Amino acid sequence: MKNLTKLALVLIPAITLSNAATAHEPGKQTKKAEKADCSKMKHGKMDMKDPEAIAMMKKCMKQTSLEKSSENKPLYWVAPMDPNYRRDKPGKSPMGMDLVPVYKDKD
Repeated sequence: MKNLTKLALVLIPAITLSNAATAHEPGKQTKKAEKADCSKMKHGKMDMKDPEAIAMMKKCMKQTSLEKSSENKPLYWVAPMDPNYRRDKPGKSPMGMDLVPVYKDKD
């Protein structure tokens, strides 16, 4: 009887802990990151003390700044007299002229 009690005292917490550990696996709990739908936010009606509202605002601000920075970033640089001369960063052409940035078309 004592052995059975000892076994129960060891196994019950062990089983409980193992079930709790598998229930909290990060892979099972995390959602895929989605873009925030900032157009639906009504700033005048937001409770700025609400942590969810603050998190959503921060996510929208970050998302907007990333979109703007990627729009303004040059794809590559070319020589003004030879568009086949391309580089990944600004510099000088073989003729000593400053390279010209090429941006993504806004089509």
